[in-house]
Amino acid sequence: MDAWSITACFIEHASFYGCTHALQRAEESSTALKKRGLVVYGVRKIQGAVPRSKFCSLAVCELSLDGPPLGHFIHTGRARSLAFSTQARTYVHKPQNSPPPPASPPPPLPTPPAMATSLSPTATVSASKKRRSRGGTLTLDEVKKLGTELLSSRAHLNHAPALLALLSPTTPFDVALEALISLQSFFVPLIPSIPSASAAATAGDAGSDPELVFGAWLRQRFDELVAALVELSVSPHSDDAIRDVALDALMDFVKLGKDGKFQSAIYHKFLYAVVHAADPIDTLLELLGSKYFKYTDVCYFTYTSLDKIANSLGSKTTGSGKDAMQNGNDGSENRSSIFVHNIYNLLAHVPSMDFQKESSFDMWSTVGLSSKGEKDSSKDTSTYIKKKLKLKFTKAWLSFLKLPLPLDVYKEVLASIHQNVIPSMSNPSILCDFLTRSYDIGGVISVMALSGLFILMTQHGLEYPKFYENLYALLTPAVFMAKHRSVFLQLLDTCLKSSYLPAYLAAAFAKRLSRLALSVPPAGSLIIIALIHNLLRRHPSVNFLVHWEVDESDSNATGEASQSKKIGADPFNNNEADPAKSGAMRSSLWEIDTLRHHYSPAVSRFVASLEEDLTVRAKTTEMKITDFSSGSYATVFRDEVRRRIKQVPLAFYRTTPTSLFLGSDFPGWTFGGQHNSTVETIVEGNGKIEVVGDSTPSKRLRMEFMAKSSGGWTLKEYPSYPLESGLIMKFMLHILSIFCCLWSCALGQNISVRPSAVNIGALFPFDSTIGRVAKVAIAAAVNDINKDPSVLRGTKLVVQMQDTNYSGFIGIVQALQFMEKDTIAIIGPQSSVVAHVISHVANELQVPLMSFAVTDPTLTPLQYPFFVRTVHSDQFQMASVASLIDYYGWKMVTAVYIDDDYGRNGISSLDDELAKRRLKILYKAAIRPGAKKSEMAAVLVKAAMMESRVFVLHAHDDSGIDVFSLAYNLSMTSGGYVWIATDWLTAYLDSAPRLENGLLSTMQGVLTLRQHTENTNRKKTLVSQWSKLVKEDSGSSGSLLNSYGLYAYDTVWMLAHGLDAFFNSGGNISFSPHPRLRAVAGGALNLDALSVFDEGMLLLEKIRKVNFMGATGPVKLDSDGNLIQPAYDIVNIIGSGLRTIGYWSNYSGLSIVSPETLYKKPYNVSANQELHAAIWPGETVTTPRGWVFPNNGNELRIGVPNRVSYRQFVSVDNQTGTVGGFCIDVFAAAINLLQYPVPYRFIPFGNGRENPSYTELISRIVTNEFDAVVGDVAIVTNRTKVVDFTQPYVGSGLVILTAVKTQSSNGWAFLQPFTIRMWSVTGIFFLIIGTVIWLLEHRINDEFRGPPVKQVITVFWFSFSTLFFAHREDTRSTLGRFVIIIWLFVVLIIQSSYTASLTSILTVQQLTSPITGIDNLIASDEPIGFQVGSFAESYLVHELGVSPSRLKALGTPDEYKTALDLGPRKGGVVAIVDERPYVELFLLQHDKVAIVGAEFTKSGWGFAFPRDSPLAVDLSTAILALSENGDLQRIHDKWLSNGPSPQSTADLEPAERLRVQSFSALFLICGVACLAALAIHGCILVQQYSLHVASLPPDAVATGPDGAISRSRRSSIRAFLSFADRRETQCLKGGSCKDPAALGGSGSGTSSSSGVSSFTSSNASMSR
Repeated sequence: MDAWSITACFIEHASFYGCTHALQRAEESSTALKKRGLVVYGVRKIQGAVPRSKFCSLAVCELSLDGPPLGHFIHTGRARSLAFSTQARTYVHKPQNSPPPPASPPPPLPTPPAMATSLSPTATVSASKKRRSRGGTLTLDEVKKLGTELLSSRAHLNHAPALLALLSPTTPFDVALEALISLQSFFVPLIPSIPSASAAATAGDAGSDPELVFGAWLRQRFDELVAALVELSVSPHSDDAIRDVALDALMDFVKLGKDGKFQSAIYHKFLYAVVHAADPIDTLLELLGSKYFKYTDVCYFTYTSLDKIANSLGSKTTGSGKDAMQNGNDGSENRSSIFVHNIYNLLAHVPSMDFQKESSFDMWSTVGLSSKGEKDSSKDTSTYIKKKLKLKFTKAWLSFLKLPLPLDVYKEVLASIHQNVIPSMSNPSILCDFLTRSYDIGGVISVMALSGLFILMTQHGLEYPKFYENLYALLTPAVFMAKHRSVFLQLLDTCLKSSYLPAYLAAAFAKRLSRLALSVPPAGSLIIIALIHNLLRRHPSVNFLVHWEVDESDSNATGEASQSKKIGADPFNNNEADPAKSGAMRSSLWEIDTLRHHYSPAVSRFVASLEEDLTVRAKTTEMKITDFSSGSYATVFRDEVRRRIKQVPLAFYRTTPTSLFLGSDFPGWTFGGQHNSTVETIVEGNGKIEVVGDSTPSKRLRMEFMAKSSGGWTLKEYPSYPLESGLIMKFMLHILSIFCCLWSCALGQNISVRPSAVNIGALFPFDSTIGRVAKVAIAAAVNDINKDPSVLRGTKLVVQMQDTNYSGFIGIVQALQFMEKDTIAIIGPQSSVVAHVISHVANELQVPLMSFAVTDPTLTPLQYPFFVRTVHSDQFQMASVASLIDYYGWKMVTAVYIDDDYGRNGISSLDDELAKRRLKILYKAAIRPGAKKSEMAAVLVKAAMMESRVFVLHAHDDSGIDVFSLAYNLSMTSGGYVWIATDWLTAYLDSAPRLENGLLSTMQGVLTLRQHTENTNRKKTLVSQWSKLVKEDSGSSGSLLNSYGLYAYDTVWMLAHGLDAFFNSGGNISFSPHPRLRAVAGGALNLDALSVFDEGMLLLEKIRKVNFMGATGPVKLDSDGNLIQPAYDIVNIIGSGLRTIGYWSNYSGLSIVSPETLYKKPYNVSANQELHAAIWPGETVTTPRGWVFPNNGNELRIGVPNRVSYRQFVSVDNQTGTVGGFCIDVFAAAINLLQYPVPYRFIPFGNGRENPSYTELISRIVTNEFDAVVGDVAIVTNRTKVVDFTQPYVGSGLVILTAVKTQSSNGWAFLQPFTIRMWSVTGIFFLIIGTVIWLLEHRINDEFRGPPVKQVITVFWFSFSTLFFAHREDTRSTLGRFVIIIWLFVVLIIQSSYTASLTSILTVQQLTSPITGIDNLIASDEPIGFQVGSFAESYLVHELGVSPSRLKALGTPDEYKTALDLGPRKGGVVAIVDERPYVELFLLQHDKVAIVGAEFTKSGWGFAFPRDSPLAVDLSTAILALSENGDLQRIHDKWLSNGPSPQSTADLEPAERLRVQSFSALFLICGVACLAALAIHGCILVQQYSLHVASLPPDAVATGPDGAISRSRRSSIRAFLSFADRRETQCLKGGSCKDPAALGGSGSGTSSSSGVSSFTSSNASMSR
């Protein structure tokens, strides 16, 4: 049966079997169905006869064998669609006769509420019909339908097992993805209702509640889903995309638990599977690290699970100590080793957290680390989280370290434990057992354990009594050859630094080291000498070991150090493990003395320097072990060959030889150009060799050398006659006429007939990295094209592939053979050398040449129109390399390349791209094609001597692998180096079936490129079929698919699409002889067979217009003949694999986002310049500096000015040659801060009689006479154009130095504080204030009334008296008092300022000078002095326009003083223009001179280097460090702070006179107050006058004839002024004015009315 639906029940009825038998059968059926994954709600007993309408199944179950299930409900009645089985008490549905649905379906028995309305037999039967599959497998549409039905109705719950079965790594990607999404969407809302595993187990009883049974079934299906997701995530056969989706779904289930709790059980299952995975898990670890390890709770539960897993593994495994580190041959031990590797990789990928800093913790789950269902805010503090996380971190690592670690893991742990583990542990002291046990093992393990043990001893108080004994035992010759010797030797030096070290212990270590110096390599001897030097410096008590003589007459000497010794015998026992018993105190360092005659000159010289240092102990310092710890044979050899030695001539010639041999050496012989006849040698297939010499046109001499059977040769000579030319001409005319007729007929009808087959040639080496893959890819493409009838429409594509066997000559010959066979296109070649030659032939014969591997950028369509490149040009690859170099900030690189067309042209393109970014190639290291390893090593050694440590390797795979191997042996792949390989490396690594660890170890940290290809459907299909295609190709060696294989595949498709367009346009395949070949036809070369493809230009045009989606992405050529959208993957080689750290595309530059995503966004190159962190050589994430000081033995030639004056800055001792001064000390201090040694020597510049020209000194850098200039060199514009300067270490600028004299005060000095304008404005305001007060007080205050003279005097008196004392007159009005208050404040400020200024003028000594600034100096015609050699002369003449005749050169400070004292009228100068540091130093020693004006240029002093010198950048950083730590100021105080402080510029300037602008705000406020008071007073006065006029009697007002009031304007003004002049009390008498207090008075209502002035009376009489 295809499918069935089963209902298990037992019925107690007379017509059936007995109850017991039925029950037993039903239970057996139920158990069997549960094992098959079906839903059985239970077995129910039905009593007696039951109506058919109520009889229904009690279990719903569904099983799909070859197709989807058919239904849910089965009735037990006698329906036509049911058959009764007496054996199993089950009812089986017949698939061949599907019954119609019952008219009235029976009501279901109790089921879960969510399912009660969804289980419909109608839907079941219809769904059964729709879900049936034809071939037994589910298509994508069927899977989508199953998912839709599962999500739409609970009636389709049993689709879940079918979808779960599809979650397998072998399932097609689209099917598995659709099933995963459907199941995830189904289970996510049900997660809160899924019971726990224990609750689901209790629901397995058949009599349980159906809801519980449903929950148990749901739990079981959910567990199966989790298991499937774990398998998809861990399995190496899973697609990367499905692995990513499965991991996300799994972590969503971990997050979406009950009440937001982290589902640690699910996560533990996942980690358990990861740990027990037998295949590499690098990809999965990258996903976890980038997505989820950034969450604190994920890290927390990772540590928790790894702790449990490690404990479980520890209980299963046995063995400890050193034996546990070895991998056995037993399978279980190998598996345990794999598990331990996986645990370590997980722990290593969890990012370490800095627990010392306050930081916020991101949580994946809602609750976080809380173990309860709801979030506990009291425990959600950072301190609590750090504490728990530290505890779990500690437990996980301790459990891991208890496991039997393989040797490689053991070493990795020891190498990183002091950096990654100890700082994050809650109590690092618990690692003491592990570290001490490792330290006691000995050998390289002890060396690596020393770092961690040293931290525990120095920072965590660990006491280890046998530390120095074990450290002593580690000193063996093998330690100087170990990989981690550098760290060990540095720690050894640190451990021996303590001054509390006993003398016997220091002596024992010194003696042990000196004995090792006899057997270690030269680099080790150098380190030992440095260590012994430091020991003798730190412990003077053992200095007797250097030279010890025992006086035989001293018989009373006691102690170990004075015991008699046997001459010629060393009491030191090198085999003694205890340093105290070694006898070192009775020995001497005679071994060091023997090193004087060491075979290595470096060692012998170093011993000599050690002796000198110990002789003058006070002048020596400790040596830095870091300078020697990484030495090797290569470094010693490199340092030695770079030393400059004297060149001795080895041979002498009177004249320069021009040839190897002379004519007299071979009498009777002549060489070259003596015969005009041409000789041909023809090799025929019959074993003859013919030598043909030209004689006459009609007869040629033919000589045959015929082979005999005996092996000899016979010479024959015979004439050769030409054929009859007339017969040949007639025959050719007939053929030509027939051809012309046929051609005209074809043109008239324009018939295009598709041929049955077209011949294509393919040309490449089959056994190359690219060729092995391309051969399979081309065959697959041809097969796919011929199977697709829509491409060539009946025309078969035939590709003939030829193996060039790595020979350019054979490749050229095979290409010509293709041309003879009427080939319409050639795919290939792979070599750029062959492509250059064949492209000329293709141009002439018009045959398209389509290459999928030639990346030479010089093969352009302009020169080679028939060359079609179907891969990205090296122009784009070199642009990406240049972007990488620019991104990391390197300025220069070394290019290592193969010296052929491919290598030279690629590096030339790189040079152009670097020049666009102001970068350069420092050295081009060319490797000869086919070079031996010794030649390559010589090239690499020479390249290593250069400054640059960034190497770009552009070579073929065979030579490139050798280069990396040699570089590894030369220690050129260690820390500090950078290697960038072009895409040849990824092509080799991607196609290799297995990557050897030995090979990858030579490339650790290398950056390489891979041509980026999109993940298209055609690519997925080709990848999935690749293993099958490789097996079908008998010649293939199992190579994997790389990017060049994809481009080869697309090349064939591109040609097929071009041919289809060619035939659609009426193209025909026809050939004709080449007209130019007729002139050279003849002979055995058969050049007549080479014919021109008549319509090759049309085919080329169609190929260039092809546009389709290939395996690599969009395939289309731009106007320049390049593929569109060039992009590369940036790959980092780490460990045993490759890691993509970013992408480069011509559209967006460097980015961590794939190029196809950025193509959809607007063009913006600068917005996405970002890459992931790279691991560099030396296993560091710190970007290397990219350059070092060149290790070629040459010292840095530093030019210093030989100054005559101001020698505090730079001084040269002409007798000893020593150089000193402020600038020299700053340079030396900055050099000492560099991380690398810089040998240098100072070269004085100048004659010593006068200061040298600094412009000429700088020019010596440009001419390469000096490598740098150190001194008091000013940074000016014209100098920065030719050299680079460091950060200024002294601020400088041009200032004016002039003679000054003391200014004496005169009798009018009291007027100097104010300017004339200030005096005028102040006086005017005094008058204004007096007038305003008089106006405000006149009507109410008798003191401001009276005769006019009196009132004018009162105004003056009142206003000016406020300057000195309180005024006598009383102010009664409010407005007057307001004005007076403001005015008194102004007066107070003016008076205080005047007093201070006058005091300064009369008491402080004032210095004056006729020159006040640069403008005043330029305007005068007086002579100006400048320092010899300074740039001030050029600046004054060219920038300020000063006449050269005014300038006078001065050489010394004494000349400065003399010129200033004489003055311009006695042959001196009026001022000197010089740089501020010189002037300040001059002012310290001389008086009566000072700086006037401001500094009119801003510059500084710096050290000069050649353009783009990286040393200038590092020294700038060092100068900033000197400035920050105060050393620069201390050096300044040492040299330049002697004597009193220089004269301040402020002392030269006259006291600043007070101006109006300084008090403008005060005057403005006072003026506004006066105007406001007058305005208010005027308004009040007008109001009073109006009331006064209204209160007058009618007879007092003059009326006109008509009774209107008539008053002239003049009389009105006169009346108003008369009213204003009256006293307010007069208004009160008239009854029309109010109380004066109410009108603004001061309340003086008691004033008498007799105080009317004569001025008022006269006004009143005038008004009358």
